[in-house]
Amino acid sequence: MTSAVIMQLPSPPYKNVFREWAGGMGTALPTERADWGHDQRFYDIPYSPFLYIARRLGEAGVAFAYHDLQSRERTDLATFDALLREAAPGVLLTQINLPSLEHDLDLLRRARAAVPGLRIVLVGAAGRWFKDRILAAGDADVIMEEAEELVTADNIAALLAGDPDRLQACHVARDGAAVALPLRARMNNLDFVEFPAYELLDFDRYESDYYFGRKQRYATVFTTKGCPYKCGYCPYPYGFGKRMLYRSPKLVGQDIARLQRDFGVEQILFRDQVFTINPRHARAVCDELIARDLGIVWLCETRYDLMDEELLDRMYRAGCREIHYGLESADEQIFASVAKSDGPQSLEQFERVIGWTRARGIRVHVHMIIGLPDESRESLRHSTEWLRRVKPDSVQFGYFTPYPGTPMFEELKASGELGDIGAIDWESLTAFTGPVIPSRHLSIAELRRARERISVDWKYTLGQRVTNKLRRSVGLAVG
Repeated sequence: MTSAVIMQLPSPPYKNVFREWAGGMGTALPTERADWGHDQRFYDIPYSPFLYIARRLGEAGVAFAYHDLQSRERTDLATFDALLREAAPGVLLTQINLPSLEHDLDLLRRARAAVPGLRIVLVGAAGRWFKDRILAAGDADVIMEEAEELVTADNIAALLAGDPDRLQACHVARDGAAVALPLRARMNNLDFVEFPAYELLDFDRYESDYYFGRKQRYATVFTTKGCPYKCGYCPYPYGFGKRMLYRSPKLVGQDIARLQRDFGVEQILFRDQVFTINPRHARAVCDELIARDLGIVWLCETRYDLMDEELLDRMYRAGCREIHYGLESADEQIFASVAKSDGPQSLEQFERVIGWTRARGIRVHVHMIIGLPDESRESLRHSTEWLRRVKPDSVQFGYFTPYPGTPMFEELKASGELGDIGAIDWESLTAFTGPVIPSRHLSIAELRRARERISVDWKYTLGQRVTNKLRRSVGLAVG
């Protein structure tokens, strides 16, 4: 008998949704796939909290099944129905995302139809943001508000036992309104499971040559979770929490050793929002990996102002071979006022850190945002010139996305620049498909053209740029 089902929903037709990215709001890319499913060629990751929740369910003696419907190229809706009917669970635990919002909600309704009396529990940032709408419509019964890795399993057990008074750290519907139930068991760290339930994953799916040019089996690991910074555009604090939570370096080392031994993992993507936010903890993690000498390579994301040369040396010895830095804009005004408003605001220091990183044989990947509210032709020119001079190894260009729950969303809502909030097409907030609002100086069409141009032009010398301009003028592809 299956009491609960944990399910990662399939991506909708014509879209691949990356469900843990953007603080769990999700990002998306288009596809020609006309069916539900998920294209398997992408470097994708599971929704990590499911692995903690699953381990807690097992420890509590709750019989459950795990289904990742994004691990299949195609999943027809009859298969979705059949999986649920066969399991006949009392509770379905899942997550919804902005780029697939309406499609995901349709699947929740379909799940209720397939299993009469089913209770639905949602985790993740998008569910929290839309809790009033979702609970009022009856599309879910419980929406987790915090401490989801620790508390969700207890809430599922309470639902199965018919004891709603035990529910905590969530919202439920009562008398037509969303009612908050307080947290009773505070989550102080990430050490409450010995090993997240990685055995549920099909590791054949998590193999890629995306980062290091050689096909490797990979896994995601948190050494910390949370981000206290106040970057106005960023969904991390809303999605992952502002309070820092740590997993002990010893457990991190044990996790990675076991992933290598039991599942053949060769590469780790540390999912910490800011890997070096506590340099002492980061050093301890590195020391643990150095002592174990596993030969694992890894990459992480962090801020330039939390790096020094000694730490970079230690990270390299521990296996770090790529660091992702959030630059967002290399225009001095935007960088200081928006991108890194709560840091030293020094593009010169950023340039030095990139030099230190590359000198140690660690690749540098830089995140850029096109279309922040004050983006202009001049700011884009400054960013392009900076990238040409500094020469990171790779750059990801996303569009500014006014994620709900961020300070910038509230600012643009108050100023009227978001327009009618009730008319927002939430599924258009994919981060990469296209801009959703103009900047104060450039139209949506201009921002789209700007992203296309900068994503190519930052790589080339003056002579190459002249040649590319001539090629574009006669309709030829840029070389």
